[in-house]
Amino acid sequence: MSRERLQIIGFYVLAALIIARVVIAPLQHSLRDKKTLLKEYQDTYKMRMLSFEKYKAQEKEKSKETGVEEGFAKSLYDRNVPYSSLQSDLVEKITALAEKQKLTLLSFEFAEPTSLKAVSEAPVTVRVGGEQKGVIALLGELEKDSRKLVVRRFDNTKSGAYGSVTLLTISAFRLEK
Repeated sequence: MSRERLQIIGFYVLAALIIARVVIAPLQHSLRDKKTLLKEYQDTYKMRMLSFEKYKAQEKEKSKETGVEEGFAKSLYDRNVPYSSLQSDLVEKITALAEKQKLTLLSFEFAEPTSLKAVSEAPVTVRVGGEQKGVIALLGELEKDSRKLVVRRFDNTKSGAYGSVTLLTISAFRLEK
């Protein structure tokens, strides 16, 4: 082999090494970038799995709490009950509880019902006369009632030494779904 031929072969080997270096170096850099990206994806996946497991646990707890929601739904009037029956039932309850507390039902008024998506509200305005202790006991009895009732308005006016006239707006609710 001659010296010239050895120089040409050396030149080709050097060119091949330079080309290999130019091609392989970016691939190594790309490989490092992809490894870091894979690590980030793994971390993200782990975080999402933890989040998903927490979500499942919360959903399980909520499904246990649906008993409370069902209990609440049972405390509402059925959608087939007319508003007038609902309101008259409410007046009967208040009258019975007021008599029990030695109060007098002075007047009552059926207000216009309001309807929402899932629940309708049927308010009744009543005026009750008697001692303030009796009014407080009446409110306590209303709170213990099996049906959900809400006192929307409470106006108390003193009349006499121990007596008072109390204006109450009490709402009963009807399930619409």
